[in-house]
Amino acid sequence: MARCVTLWLGCAACACALKVPAHPSPAALAKRLGTGALACGLALAPVGPAVGAGEGEGSAGFEEFAAQGGTMEAKPQCFFDECGDQSKACFTNPSCLKGITCLGNCRGEQECATQCFARFGSEKLNDWLSCTLEDKGCVTTGVKQDTSAFYATAPARLSGFRPSDLEGKWYKIRGYNAKYDCFPCQVNTFATAGAPSVKNDIEFRVPKPGGAGYWQNALVETMVDERGPQGKASFTVEGKMYGLTFHEQWYVLGAGEGSAPFVLVAYKGDTQQGPYEGAFLYAREKDAYEANPALKAKADALASKNGLDPAAFCAIDNACPAGASAFGASEDEGAKEKLAWSDVFDLAEWFRPGTTKQKAAFDPNAMK
Repeated sequence: MARCVTLWLGCAACACALKVPAHPSPAALAKRLGTGALACGLALAPVGPAVGAGEGEGSAGFEEFAAQGGTMEAKPQCFFDECGDQSKACFTNPSCLKGITCLGNCRGEQECATQCFARFGSEKLNDWLSCTLEDKGCVTTGVKQDTSAFYATAPARLSGFRPSDLEGKWYKIRGYNAKYDCFPCQVNTFATAGAPSVKNDIEFRVPKPGGAGYWQNALVETMVDERGPQGKASFTVEGKMYGLTFHEQWYVLGAGEGSAPFVLVAYKGDTQQGPYEGAFLYAREKDAYEANPALKAKADALASKNGLDPAAFCAIDNACPAGASAFGASEDEGAKEKLAWSDVFDLAEWFRPGTTKQKAAFDPNAMK
């Protein structure tokens, strides 16, 4: 499964005065947003290149870049000239707009952004992010990410492992990186027709804030049976999640057969957010780790052999209870969202990075 892709969104470095009417009506405010207003944001010149980032300097990704005080470069007119349809669709939907302002407030922090998607995620938001951040580059950091050193160190892959060994349905039952690997109800179904490519249909859930059910996610990964640039991978992987593309290298550490079928995988990946890594355990049955002592013993031994602490893995909840919705914000929930005056200033951050100061301990669950 793709790591939960987060976004290289807004970081504060400069100030801008936003001139808008003192007390607009909700209808007037919605009209402003929906027709591409925020004229002050559009009229302002974009900020310069990243603070402290000279030509040729690399970056580990936006999360680190933002934490070090780097600034963004925005091309305001791009939001409407290049991504007009996507902007109109999102800006006329209060829930989608709330998602944008929520993500901007997270300033690239992974778990915070995940909660934004759990509350406000939708295809409209994904389409807007895909166009503005990736396809047309309306917002950029001005530095190039260098992940060569990150991928240079990798665990030893299991030789002789074939794409056909993954064929069919597997459950992820254990995960190593709490940020990316421990979401509930993780089902992966592999189809190897047309090898060396492998199609991986992925399902997983993100818990909604306050215990209000789950957001059901689905995506497709394309896996290729090749060693990757460093010659170390079992598979190279690409997919798209939350509107942005991710790349990964998978390293199959070992597999069990017969009465204890499993596959233990470590991975390294990167998005514009930055590099990430983790590991997970596949099994054919949801409760295989607890119910099959032979599988548990073999998987734990393999993990230890590869420098992974078996006790550090999380147990993935694959009970999959009822109460999941297709998006973070269902149609009924989205209709209840109302724009607040503070949303105008938060939205301006996308057009003029540095307009608003980062809020200490921002909590997506507390958004009004």
